Amino acid sequence: MQEVRGSSPLASTKILRDLRFWILDLHLPISDLQSPLPCHTSLMAEIRVGMSGYAYPEWQGEGLFYPPGLAKSKYLTFYASRYGTVEGVGMFRSMPAESTAAKIIKECPPSFHLSPKMNQSVTHFKRLKPESLPVVEEFLKPLAELEAKGMMGPTLIQLPPNFAANLDVLEAFLAGIPHRPTLRWAVEFRHPSWQTPETETLLKKHAVAWVADDTDDADAVIRETADHLYVRLRKTEYSDANLKSWAARLKSVGQDAHVYVRHTDVESPWLWADRLVELVGE
Repeated sequence: MQEVRGSSPLASTKILRDLRFWILDLHLPISDLQSPLPCHTSLMAEIRVGMSGYAYPEWQGEGLFYPPGLAKSKYLTFYASRYGTVEGVGMFRSMPAESTAAKIIKECPPSFHLSPKMNQSVTHFKRLKPESLPVVEEFLKPLAELEAKGMMGPTLIQLPPNFAANLDVLEAFLAGIPHRPTLRWAVEFRHPSWQTPETETLLKKHAVAWVADDTDDADAVIRETADHLYVRLRKTEYSDANLKSWAARLKSVGQDAHVYVRHTDVESPWLWADRLVELVGE
């Protein structure tokens, strides 16, 4: 991969970034800039690329993601002018608030998607048991306006690494959570015992996506268990060839996809996201 502390190697991306900053500085609506970056359509499917969270002050500075001088209150507007989705990783530890939904509706284009990460109370403490279902409803309630406006991406249910396969528990949980056209789900399994045809069959039964988790330990496997894909790119290094391969895979499947680049322990993950946005748009 190229050096990442400096400005992006994509000249067109830098020009758009500078223009967006100028629009923000003049307090003009972001809709005044019709960016080609956030979302791309392939074979009648939409591929959205983003990152896991956005409110990171360490991403601001000369040659970094947020330009110097950009107010933190404008981070989201700037981010949403560049990407079509964000993964709400902060909701894993703190339940969502109605103010979060209101901010996204106010500051992001109508096509923008938030994919909330289910709170740890459900996945790690109650571990999908029946007592977790009321917490799911509580979690979704503050996001109702986002869902109503079609601005909700799939909700990520990330299971802990020590959560071994229990199909009965998973079946009861998936049967108990709400299913409607405006609400989609994705499950990330991190214990190897889940890697079975029976798990795949169960997710297909409930039209829930199996998260394609791409890590340094194992390459992601795309399993089509729903009408949409959920991909998490968590490796610590992606070459241009890797990103080209991912773009080709995403476009060949022909399903809606939400793709999130990791946000920690790498220097400038937005360069990978920028490049992937460019590639899926070709």
